[in-house]
Amino acid sequence: MLQSLSTAIFNRDVKRLAHKHRDMDKLKDVMRLIIEDSAESTMLLGSRHNAHRLNGQWSDCSECHVHNEGDWLLIWIRNDTTVTFLRTGSHDELFN
Repeated sequence: MLQSLSTAIFNRDVKRLAHKHRDMDKLKDVMRLIIEDSAESTMLLGSRHNAHRLNGQWSDCSECHVHNEGDWLLIWIRNDTTVTFLRTGSHDELFN
């Protein structure tokens, strides 16, 4: 299990999405899978949430879709002991 951290901008993203009435339990479920860091959770992230590494300026980071919520993404970076949640939102909000 990894220790989890979040950035100030991630916390603002969460607040913004909560005001838009997004289901924060779905975000928490995906975050739990990432923090769990087991073979099973990694498989679920790949198959259900399309988890993958990013490239370009985000090349050290990973991204996945939050459940079947369409264009809702979660971006994080991890090392051996820690995962840091960086951003969450739509493609446009995160990459434009």
